Parts: sequence; structure tokens; C-alpha cells
Amino acid sequence: MRLALSLIVEWIVKFFYWNANLEIGIPAIDAQHRRLVDLINELAAVITDGGQLPKVSAVIGDLLDYAAVHFADEERIMAAAPMAEDCKQAHRRSHQCFIARVQEIARSSELHQSELAEKILDFLTTWLISHILGSDREIARSLRGAHEEAYPAPSLLDVSPVARVLINALSETERRFRLVSDCAPALIWVSDASGRRSYYNRTWYDLVGACESCSETFDLLEFVHPDDRPGYASTIARLCRDQTDGETEYRIMRPDGHEAWLIERIRPRADTNGAFMGLIASASDITVIKQSEALLSQSNRLLEAEVARRTAQLEALTQTDPLIGIGNRRMLDQRLDDEVRRAQRHRRPLTAIYFDVDHFKAVNDTFGHGVGDQLLIRVGRTLKANLEDGDILVRYGGEEFVAILVETGLDQAWRTAERLRTAVGRIRLRVLGDNAITISAGVAEWQVGEAGDSLLQRADRALFIAKNAGRNCCRVDLAA
Repeated sequence: MRLALSLIVEWIVKFFYWNANLEIGIPAIDAQHRRLVDLINELAAVITDGGQLPKVSAVIGDLLDYAAVHFADEERIMAAAPMAEDCKQAHRRSHQCFIARVQEIARSSELHQSELAEKILDFLTTWLISHILGSDREIARSLRGAHEEAYPAPSLLDVSPVARVLINALSETERRFRLVSDCAPALIWVSDASGRRSYYNRTWYDLVGACESCSETFDLLEFVHPDDRPGYASTIARLCRDQTDGETEYRIMRPDGHEAWLIERIRPRADTNGAFMGLIASASDITVIKQSEALLSQSNRLLEAEVARRTAQLEALTQTDPLIGIGNRRMLDQRLDDEVRRAQRHRRPLTAIYFDVDHFKAVNDTFGHGVGDQLLIRVGRTLKANLEDGDILVRYGGEEFVAILVETGLDQAWRTAERLRTAVGRIRLRVLGDNAITISAGVAEWQVGEAGDSLLQRADRALFIAKNAGRNCCRVDLAA
């Protein structure tokens, strides 16, 4: 697309290239001829911009100024040349014909019509080539003493076949540009130096469902999505101000109500003297790409959400005791540190209760591990059901459980431990018959500055005292 845009810019900027074969050997006259080439290029650029009357009139004014200087110089040189008088008169008539034709064009009221503007361009290129290859070259030969040949009265359209080929090529440039741009899949527009667009290719009209016959009133901004319109207009204004190139993405509202995403590459245009003339842009429909990006983004979000969900599930599994469904030792290590930091920050009480199922090994040895598992499940669920929602309960290992009571002092924690011990004492398993189920508990309160593992060690020490006291009881660790 960038290569195509470069070629189109080149076609628009310069329609006629000076060729050394057009030089007649008189430096002053050759320089003036090159000035006429520049004027033709300026007119061609104006035609590309839509053939607006003020610009065309300005170029025509320059043509008349050019003719006044150039013809006066030529006729002065021609007067001293050893040419037949009828040849000189024919040359003067050619000058007069040129001025009359340009003045006739200047008086036209239809200069905004592209067809007439193209006829103006064709006239100028025809006259330039016939003038240089005909009468002006004859003057050069006469000044060099070359053999004079019969010089026929010049005709504005009577030129050599080679010259006619060149003329036809020049007059076809504008139509060729329109043909190429209309057949191109890219959306092409051309603007003047203020950013006002004067040309859109057919692809634009097809995209938005507009009629080419309404080209004079067609305005791209009317079809730009309202949310994108201010930014797009600002981009065009900035590129005109900075006279630089740029790239932008925006949405177009299609006739069916759907949006079309476009990416547009914009380049500045300059005349033969390097002066800024406006912008030329080439856009591509990237709706499918945007839709793919949206689907990919949605898929990524769904995938990320699923990964997060699965990760949370996995994390929960790694912190959950599979037999009972409560937390495990890993979860306690993480949660206890958090609770200790919170207690430290807010100077709030925190206690730990260490439980142990009494004579659990005897149950396993006598009734088997299956019964032992049933016992652990019943004990764990009973402890969980009798704790507050904010408290933490984990199976610490084997037949041991740990409860962390937040916002709870030592006295209340001891009463909770006793309540839990009593609740477990009411559990009955048919397979155990009259054998009672009991637990021992050790309670310790967190001390300011104490680490979590130290708190557990003191609760474990209180549990050891309870077991040595005959089991099925609670003991409190008072040591700091």
C-alpha cells in the first residue's frame, strides 16, 4: 500500500517532466520554457484538487504574466535572426493566438468543471511542445546559421507523431490516476492545504453506499463514527499544520448500520517547488482484523478467568484436608502469619487451641483405619460447627486439630475449648459401642511481638499438660 501511495503522490505532484530533448540551445529561452512546464504542473495539480475556479484563475494569471515576458524576449531575439519575414510573422501570430486562447479561458464561467480544465491542460501541453519543437527550434537553427527551410504557418494541433504521443500521455494523466485509484481496493482521497477533500475514489462511495454524482457534497466526516470523529478531524488538522505524514485508525458507519474499521496512511503533497499542497491518503478496511482481535481478546479474557479459577481451585485443594474438607497445615502456616500481623498492627487479641483425639491409635488398631477415618470426620465437622465464622480450623496432622480464634482473649478461648470438648464427647459411632470419644485441648494467647510458630508451640505444650492430666480436659499456657 505504501508503494502504491507513493506512486499516486508522484503522479499528482508532477505531470510533466522537463527533458533535455526539449532544449533549443538558447539558455534564456530554455529557462522560460521550463517555467511554463512548472505552470502546467501547477495547473495539473489544481485539476487533481477538483478544478476550483480561484486556483485555476491564479494559474492563468501566471500564464499571462509568463507570456508577456517570454514572448517579448523571443521576439527580440527573433528580430535579429536571419529568418524569413513570413516565418517571423507566423511566430508572432502564434504568440498572439496563445494569449487570445488563455484570455478566452480566463473569461470562462465553467472553470470548476473537470472536463474543461482537462482541455486547458491539453491545450497548454500541445502548445508548449509544438512551440518548442517547431518555431522556437527554427529560431535556434537560424541563429546558428543553419540552412533555412520552409517554415509553415504553425497550427496549435499540428505537431509530429512523437510529440502527439507525448501530448496524449500528458492529457491522459489525470484520467489515468482516476482509473487506477477507482480500481484500487484501497480507499483514496486527496485534500488541499487546509485539509478539505476534493477527490474520493470510487471505493469510498461503494463502502458508504453514496452516489458518485453527489461527489460535490460528499463529506467523509459525516460517515466517521461519532466517537472517532473529533480525534480524526484533529489528526487531519495536525498533519496539515505540520505538513508531515501519519497513520490513524477509525470507524466508518456503513449503510447497513454496522461499523467498518479503517487504517489510513496519510502523506503530504508538494508542488515542483516543494511548497505544501495538501494531503493524499490511502485507507484499508481492517474490520475482519479488528473482529479477530476482539475475539482473541475475549478468548484471552475467558482463558485468563478460567486459569484463575483453576488456579484458585488448585490452591484451595493444596490447602484443604481431603478427608475432612477443612484446612490443612499448609493453610494454617499462611493464615496464622496473616492473623499475627493483623493482631500486631491493631493490638487485638488472638488465641490458639491445640486439640488431640484421645486414644485414637487404639481405635485404629482395634477397629481399623476405616473406622478411624470416620471418627476423624465426625470430630472435625463437630469442631467446625461450633466455631465462629471468622475462626480458623485445620487438621494439623493425624488426629491433631488446631483452631485459631481471632479477636478472642484467653478466657473466652478457654470457654470455647471446653464447649468444643463437650460437643465432641456427645459423638457416638455404632461400631464403637459404648466407647466414648473424647479430646484433649491446650490453649495459648498470642503475646505482642510473638511469632506464629511460637504461639503454636505454647498451645502444644498446654495440650501435653492436658494429656498428662488424664486426657479429656483443657489446659491453658500462661507463660509468655
